[in-house]
Amino acid sequence: MTYTHLTTDELVIIESYFKMNQSVAKTAHCLNRSRQTIHKVYLFFKQGKSALEYYQQPVVLVNFFLEENV
Repeated sequence: MTYTHLTTDELVIIESYFKMNQSVAKTAHCLNRSRQTIHKVYLFFKQGKSALEYYQQPVVLVNFFLEENV
């Protein structure tokens, strides 16, 4: 499965929909993105943050293959 990052344009659109109180499901459908992705961004915006702040966050990768005896 491949993952594509949200573009700045998409984030601005999501922020606009968020400010218009559009549902996560409808926003996800309009942008052809998963509801989970949009929900994550909506939660970020609920903290009073902006699309630019979301875009500037560092990417954190999770290591799923941790050794047992570390």
